Amino acid sequence: MFTRSILQRVTKTPAQQLTASIIPKRSLQVSAKLMSDMNQIYGHPQEGVYSNLPFKVKNRKFIPFSVWYWGVMGFFFAFPFLTSTWQIYKSGGFNAKEE
Repeated sequence: MFTRSILQRVTKTPAQQLTASIIPKRSLQVSAKLMSDMNQIYGHPQEGVYSNLPFKVKNRKFIPFSVWYWGVMGFFFAFPFLTSTWQIYKSGGFNAKEE
């Protein structure tokens, strides 16, 4: 173990050795003052049903949630079929062949 630390020091350049001894390793700690200011910045989280979702479920103004949800699901289900049909149509695959 001791030889390993010596080898690690020897392989470093003098500048790396100097900065490693002067600058301590990064410490991921937060002061109490900074933590107390966080409540003022972000406030308190809302509590209750549907408050932890990133979208609005109740009291939507334009499109009801169920219509929006099933519309998105239907679009993403139909998208591969629609695009493959469009590509076949462009290539002339739907034209009647004369024999």
